[in-house]
Amino acid sequence: MAAYTFAALFLAHVVADYVLQTTWMVVNKRRAAAMAAHIALVLGAMCLTTLSFQWWFIALTLAHLWIDVVKTYAMRDGLGAYVADQVLHVASIVAVALLAPQIWELSPVSDIPHMPLIYMILGGVLFAVRGGQYAVAILIASKGAGTNVGVFVGWAERAALCVVLIGGLPALVAGVLAAKGIYLGATLSNRDQEDRRRLLWGTGISLAWGFAVAIPLSMVMPMMQ
Repeated sequence: MAAYTFAALFLAHVVADYVLQTTWMVVNKRRAAAMAAHIALVLGAMCLTTLSFQWWFIALTLAHLWIDVVKTYAMRDGLGAYVADQVLHVASIVAVALLAPQIWELSPVSDIPHMPLIYMILGGVLFAVRGGQYAVAILIASKGAGTNVGVFVGWAERAALCVVLIGGLPALVAGVLAAKGIYLGATLSNRDQEDRRRLLWGTGISLAWGFAVAIPLSMVMPMMQ
C-alpha cells in the first residue's frame, strides 16, 4: 500500500513542479505571492491525484515549502542545487508514504484497477522528460543555447529509458543507447568544437537523469503488483 501512496504523491509532485508551475512562479520565487501560488498547486495536485483531502497533505506541503525556501535563499543556483532540491522532495514523499500508507486506501480513486501503476509510469515519464530537460538546460546554460531538436531528442531518450526499465524490459536499453549513438554520429561531424562539447555534455546529463529516474522506479514496480 505504501507503494500505491507513493505513486499518487509522486505524480502530484511532478504535476505541480513541471506541468502546472509557470515561468512567472519560477522566476519570482523570492516573492511571497509566487511562492504561495506554487505551494497552493502542490497541495491541489495531491488532492487531484487522490480526489481527497488528508491532513498528511498539509505536512507534505509544508515540507515542500521548507525545501523550496532553502533552495531559493540558501543554495547557489546551479545543477547541484536543482538535484538536491528534487532529491529532498522525493525523499519527503517516500517518508510520508511509509508513515501513512493508508492515504491511497482512503482515496476514492483506489477502486479503479491499475491506477497506481498508471500513476507510477506517468509520473516517471514526466519526471524524466521535464525534469531532465531542466537539468540539461542548467548544465549547458554557460556553454551556449541548445536547439529545439536536441530538446525533443532528449525527451524521447529519457521517456524511452523510463518505459523500458519501468516496464521490465531492460534488454531494450541497448536499443535506446544505440539510437542515441546513431544520432550523435550523424550530427557531431556537422558541428564546431564548442557545439560538439555542448552536445556531449547534454547527452551525458540527459542519460544520467533518465537512468537515475528509471532505475529506482523500476525497483518499486514489483510492489505495485
